[in-house]
Amino acid sequence: MILKPCYHCGEDVPQDLNIQSEIDNNTVDFCCYGCQAIAEFIKGADLSSYYQHRTEKAESALEHDKLDNKFSLIKDPDLYPLYVYIDNDTHHIQMSLKGMTCAACAWLIETRLKQLEGVSSIHINLSTSLATLEWQPDTLDIIEITQEVQKLGYQATPYRADQSDLDIKQSKKTSIIRLGIAGVGMMQVMMSAIAIYAGDMQGMHDNFKQLLGWASFIFATPVVLYSAFPFFKAALRDLKTRHFTMDLPVSLGIGLAYISSVYSMITGTGHVYFDSVTMFTFFLLLGRFLEEAARHKSHSNNRNQQELSSAWLIQDGQATEVPLSKISINDIIAIKSGENIPVDGVITKGNTSVDESSLTGEYLPTNKTLGQSVVAQTINVEQNIEIRVTAIGKQTRAAAIERLTDRALGEKPKIAKIADNVAHYFVILVLLCASATFIGWTLAGSDEAYWIMISVLVVTCPCALSLATPVALTSATNKLKDIGLLVTRGHVIESLARCKHIVFDKTGTLTHGQFEIHQVVSTDKDESLAIASALELGSIHPIAKAFNKHTKHKAKDIRNVTGLGVEGMIDKARYRLGNANFMSDWGYQVDESHFAGLTIYLAKQDEGIIATILLQDRLRPNCQTSIRDLRQDSITVSLLTGDTQDSANAVLDEKEFDHFKYQMSPEDKWHWLNSQSNKSNILMVGDGLNDVPSLAGANTSIAMASSSDLAKIHADAILINSQINTINRAIRLAKKCQRIIKQNLFWAASYNTIMLPAAIMGYVPAWAAAIGMALSSLLVALNASRLSK
Repeated sequence: MILKPCYHCGEDVPQDLNIQSEIDNNTVDFCCYGCQAIAEFIKGADLSSYYQHRTEKAESALEHDKLDNKFSLIKDPDLYPLYVYIDNDTHHIQMSLKGMTCAACAWLIETRLKQLEGVSSIHINLSTSLATLEWQPDTLDIIEITQEVQKLGYQATPYRADQSDLDIKQSKKTSIIRLGIAGVGMMQVMMSAIAIYAGDMQGMHDNFKQLLGWASFIFATPVVLYSAFPFFKAALRDLKTRHFTMDLPVSLGIGLAYISSVYSMITGTGHVYFDSVTMFTFFLLLGRFLEEAARHKSHSNNRNQQELSSAWLIQDGQATEVPLSKISINDIIAIKSGENIPVDGVITKGNTSVDESSLTGEYLPTNKTLGQSVVAQTINVEQNIEIRVTAIGKQTRAAAIERLTDRALGEKPKIAKIADNVAHYFVILVLLCASATFIGWTLAGSDEAYWIMISVLVVTCPCALSLATPVALTSATNKLKDIGLLVTRGHVIESLARCKHIVFDKTGTLTHGQFEIHQVVSTDKDESLAIASALELGSIHPIAKAFNKHTKHKAKDIRNVTGLGVEGMIDKARYRLGNANFMSDWGYQVDESHFAGLTIYLAKQDEGIIATILLQDRLRPNCQTSIRDLRQDSITVSLLTGDTQDSANAVLDEKEFDHFKYQMSPEDKWHWLNSQSNKSNILMVGDGLNDVPSLAGANTSIAMASSSDLAKIHADAILINSQINTINRAIRLAKKCQRIIKQNLFWAASYNTIMLPAAIMGYVPAWAAAIGMALSSLLVALNASRLSK
């Protein structure tokens, strides 16, 4: 006996169990009273359309308690700040959602949670399946909120990057398998089809044709039932939500052509179109796979999992390495020279210099002394220090920048909605034409009414129309990768084509972000550099990197003096390398004439200053030429840097830019971008953590190859060759891509406009429609291939 499925969770209803309710004027069955209660709860919350919108069944009511333990973990005082940001009475958290497949799923969760008292806001990013929740814990507990999500048929867990990566990898694996089966099936069926078509022209015994037909059926069946399954699933969703996409006519075309071919093969009448079915499925899956790959690449999560990091906890005068999740506010931790600072804190012991370039963009380390603050995701450059922890996890300065980034991402324009609405009406038109054709020919008494309808569906199946944009974008994306620009989000090429304003960061973007020796004033330059290199040997200070190539002496008794310089013995003589204050301790006065860069001095005890060394950051190759070319193409070029005015002017001329802004914080950059009149045409190019909000907030963003992981995650493209002139080439290629897309769309639309009336009138048999569709798609692909040359 066939058991009935539970209306809510889909599990089999026991044979002797009779639990029923009225849902949308229909009597439905449940496997337990829990599922019945949940379904009636959804109905009572005025969300009964959920059962029409959803694409996957909910879990059984017996499984609900599984979720509680996961969110109970983060209520641990040590773990809570790592997942939750506290802003007065409002708490913020990101949750990973499972089971969402369409916008209707996001709408359902958002709508229900907004009804709960205590929920301030809920925003769901469908492409990443991440929900950003703000709530008042005094009014509503987080476990109660997530139970509501569970009741709606979805699973919510505290956001963990590693789990998201696993989900993405599994999705990609499934897509590859579907595409592979479709490709193999298409090749095998096409071999049989060629033989059948040749037999029709030259003569073939019916037994051989029947054998080839059965072979085609064997290879086409797994393509239709497995590879094309996502199209049928999406089409069913379209019917339930009454919002039609390209999946509906695609599914009808594939399904009806397959069923008709099976019928024709069994009865020996009509035509067999297994070749068209498999080819159609393969090309559409290929386009979907490329689109999905780009989307997944943009969400290759590399965020720091701070609960897996460690710190040196000071207890009873002893330093013990413990997981960062065990660090609490007011703990004392040790930070060794060269280590990342994992938390915000105040120095309680020692002096050092800290590389804060990830936050400020300024590559010169900042001197830090007793009582001064240090922040997470910066680097302790010189001396070992101890700090008292003031903020951890979501409370740190770096986390605040990341929250600003998430908000910027949420404010990006959703151009995809326009295309979706257009597709909706296009699909309705296609279905109306096919239905009217069938009715008309049936009333006319034609025996070919069904096959004429199939021809109309195949002719109007938007294969070429669907491929027109993705195949051109794919070709352009591959070409951009060849020239050094890795695209990680789908809208980049379209945005580059209409770019009118480019905003650059300086350090690490237009420059290399490293000191180099610009000038040496000395009676013996080579010897002076050799001495300086010996003093800096083994140091991780950014200044030391400029001298590594000149070492030939060996220094002893080296002493680093924070904020001043370095001192040591070479060949029984004592030398100092550092700033003017360091020289004054020996009684030497220096000529501090203005120089737009960094000046350091080399002195020998009892003999005076023997060298003046001028250091500068170095511009990237063709940087200035590229900027001039951009401005000649009527593109506005701006510079936003965290450097001081003197540091910025040392390597760049303000006259080369339309806007020249210095000492800009991450928030300043983000607000400046949002203050521009035409944000949709702005391209942001940066590299550090301080650029992340701007990279996310700009309509289009490019991160340098040497960028921080966070900058790469939130950028739309990565300049893997670090050559600024690649941006010029990319803009020109993007404009060419837009022209080819318009050509492809014009051809696809013209083809449908011409062929549709012919098919309706019965002049185009289904086999000819399938061949025409393939040729139309091939022409679109060949035209797009010009972008690869």
